[in-house]
Amino acid sequence: MATANRMIQKGSTGPDVKLLQGLLNQKVPLPKLPQGKKLVEDGIFGSKTDAATRTFQQMKVLKVDGIVGPKTWGALGVTYTGPGATPAPPASKPVFEQKKPKDGFDGTVNPPWQMVPMSGQKTVILKNAANLTVVSRNLGVATVEDVPQCFVHGGRELIIKGKIKGTTFIDVKDGATTVASLEVAVKTKKTVRASFHLVEDSASHKTTRSVSSIDGWVKTMNDILLPQANVAVTKQRAISVKINKDLGAVVRFSSHLPGVPASEHEWDLVTAKGDASADFNVFFVWEYEQDINPNHDDTDAGTLGKNCIFEDHAGTNVGDTLTHELGHTLGCGDLYGAADKPLLMYGITDQRGQLVLKTHANIMNP
Repeated sequence: MATANRMIQKGSTGPDVKLLQGLLNQKVPLPKLPQGKKLVEDGIFGSKTDAATRTFQQMKVLKVDGIVGPKTWGALGVTYTGPGATPAPPASKPVFEQKKPKDGFDGTVNPPWQMVPMSGQKTVILKNAANLTVVSRNLGVATVEDVPQCFVHGGRELIIKGKIKGTTFIDVKDGATTVASLEVAVKTKKTVRASFHLVEDSASHKTTRSVSSIDGWVKTMNDILLPQANVAVTKQRAISVKINKDLGAVVRFSSHLPGVPASEHEWDLVTAKGDASADFNVFFVWEYEQDINPNHDDTDAGTLGKNCIFEDHAGTNVGDTLTHELGHTLGCGDLYGAADKPLLMYGITDQRGQLVLKTHANIMNP
């Protein structure tokens, strides 16, 4: 992390000013910079740097004075060590961290949470606990052990082994006092049987998807769900199906909409071709909509119960989006908050991530 040891303002020069200009170019949207152009990173705190500083301070709800002091440096991600700097924090408390991303760890909850498959194991990092004792509250559910002589970035590697389905805690103890805990959920594997249907209608409208792509999408689904929720997706069928009707340029779910003729209520007609023995039926179509304006492409897929209609224009991350739709079948709703973008259940295609948090993992696989 960069450091700065002085406060700067209009008229200042030097490396700290150049650092400031580079950070403002990164953190202030281009249209909000003076004249819509990036600052020249010349180390001279002129009027344009002053204006950009004030814009950044306004964005961060700081005092808008153009002075880059402890709070503004901190908001820029710079460690400030000069006059008025915050004193060094006390000794750090023990903290659990994930060993690798998307491996069933949720650090957003208190205590943090780790999914462990029954008869399997996961590895986590424990920092600031070199001489402390680590124990499981219930050895019948899960055990914990150190990886011998293994330290990662100053932390211990711990192996947690799942024994039977259930929940327990891994406690960090300083003598008899528990100073940190990790919740552990041991889960049995839940298998979801998925069938995939490539749809064509009587007027030769048909999906551009191919059966050969499906195995790759199923692999992506398992790459996301197995390590995070112990949910396994198996391909049960992958076939072409013919609908004996002209479905038109757009396949619609519209029975919930007033004023739409029954002839356009096409959801039941398509999903009737599903596999009754499957837990999740996907129907690939050329175009899909579910609102009052079918000519505006604002829906990529729709899921109701165990059926999903999925259009050809549903972004580039097809496996991710299929996993998101399966999340709906398994009981999870959409999320739309700014902080939700890394999550699998974020509602906007091609902006979502693959992360499954504790809440969603416990819904998908209780």
